[in-house]
This record gives sequence, structure tokens and C-alpha cells, in this order.
Amino acid sequence: MMLAKANLRGPGLSIIPTADLPKVDIALDFERDMVGRRGIPMQQLNVFQSIWAMEQRRPDGQEWTVEQIVEMTVEAGYDGLDLLTFQPEQARAAQKLLAQSGLGCTCCAFPKSVTGFQHDIDLALELGAVHINVIGQMYPFTVEEGADIIRAWIDMAEKSGVAITIETHRDCITTDMLYTLQLMEAVPEMWMCADLSHYVVGREFGWPIDDWTQGLVRRILDRAKAFQGRVASREQIQIQISFPHHQEWFDLFADWWEEGFRAWRAREADDAVLNFLCELGPREYAITGPDGYEQSDRWDEALIIKRRVQDIWRKLEQA
Repeated sequence: MMLAKANLRGPGLSIIPTADLPKVDIALDFERDMVGRRGIPMQQLNVFQSIWAMEQRRPDGQEWTVEQIVEMTVEAGYDGLDLLTFQPEQARAAQKLLAQSGLGCTCCAFPKSVTGFQHDIDLALELGAVHINVIGQMYPFTVEEGADIIRAWIDMAEKSGVAITIETHRDCITTDMLYTLQLMEAVPEMWMCADLSHYVVGREFGWPIDDWTQGLVRRILDRAKAFQGRVASREQIQIQISFPHHQEWFDLFADWWEEGFRAWRAREADDAVLNFLCELGPREYAITGPDGYEQSDRWDEALIIKRRVQDIWRKLEQA
């Protein structure tokens, strides 16, 4: 059955067949297949969609079911979904359907304590998550206090056999960019999930980006083991990349992703897999008009990001 996608911008519920949307990157998959048959290790990029980003929050209350979300994910050629550990039943239902389609999952956790993180780890293990990404909602005042928390979370994950990244995010332990850089110095084993949108708006990056700020960003990119796809400006956490006047910001983020990918490829093993998450959030991340409906289609824009990072990856493979 061909699933239809409701237009996020309505109030009208226009239907866009997913047959009209981009499918699996056939050229990239063919190249991987041929290299695999020759027995040559090859680094790989996996692109995930966020289940949170599939929330519509429309004024008319329309939402997609888990079944619809997974079917759209499969048909659009994603490698899986990012699932929320604080919504375990939804996560279990989604993972079951993903597994039936041969797709995987990552997990996103918001631990509010050190010991409470074990519940997130346990669910990630149950789901077979590729990695668990931590947005730690603990708020230490000193680097020493923060470093102790980060080390404890990393130790718990490693003992459980789960790969862990710490996300750059607002309203959490990594809220401030400069504090986070100090944490990274104090904890060399602290590998990052780079969502740079939070720092662009949080620190109100000037335009053009000055060399000092670029240097700070580069330190995060050099430590990143995963990346997230959202484009911000200095005053808005999520801008519409389909709007022409936002192109300069989209290009900036694409340049950062490419730099981060280069650093990752130079550092990681020949058979390593890099996870990239398209995460365009619903309102209040998404900008809405006076009628409460979004001003662009996040699903389509996520696919634009997906294609762009795959193009970057292919460029690096061919270099």
C-alpha cells in the first residue's frame, strides 16, 4: 500500500503521495554493496529520522500513527528512527515495526539524575539501539561537578555495552558552549553529538562567523561521533531551509557537517558507521503563522537535509 502524507501547512489536508518523494539513494547503496562483496571495509553514513520530529501539533489535532510514521520512514529511504526513552511504549511499538522492515533505531535520553540514567540504558538495550544520545537535565555549577556526572553516565553506558554520545543542547548540562568545551577538556572520553543549532542561537553567533567562533565550533566537530540536522540563525532555533533568504545559514551548517564528517572519517575505523539525525521539531521549534499552522513543510525539508548530507558523504568518499 502506498502511504499518503498530509500537508503540514494546511488547514486543508492536501495529500502528497510518498511515491513523489525521494527514495533510497540507489547509487550509494550500490557502491556499498559492491565494496562489501569485494570484502573491503568501508565507512558508512546512516541517516535517521526523529520520531519527535514526526509530531505535527496542528490546530486541528491531526497526528500520524506509529504505523504511518514507520511506513513513511521506510519509503523515504531512512536507515531508521530516533526513539525517546521517556516514551517507552511508543518506542517499543516503533522498534517492532522498524525491525520488520530491516531498519534500526537510536535512542534519545533526558536523564535527571545519575542513577536514573540506567532506565534509559535498559530500554536502549531492549530496543537494540545503535547508540544512546544524552541530553542530561542536570545543572552543575562547576566543571568538576559536571565532569563527575558525565564520567558516571559514560561509565554506566560502557559497562552495559551501549555506545553513548553527549548532545550539545539547551536546557541541559551542555547548555553553554564555553562550559561544554571545558567539560570536553576535563573528560577526554566525552564524545559528542553535534547539534550546533543550539549554540548558534544560544550564543547569538554574528554574521559572518568570526575566526574565534569558528575555532570553538571546530573543537566540537573534532569530538563529534554523531551529528544532528537542524539549521538555526542567530535569533531562531529552526529556520525554514526552503526559504531562499535562509540559504546562507543552510550553507554554513552544511560546511560544518562536511568538516565534521572529514574529522570523523580521518579518526574512525575503516568499517565504522556515522549516524546523522534529521531533527526538525514541531512548534515551538517550527515557526507558525497566525492560524497556528507551520509556514513550511518539515517533512520535505528533512528530506532536503538528508539528500545534502548524503551528497557531502559521497563527495568525501570520492575525494
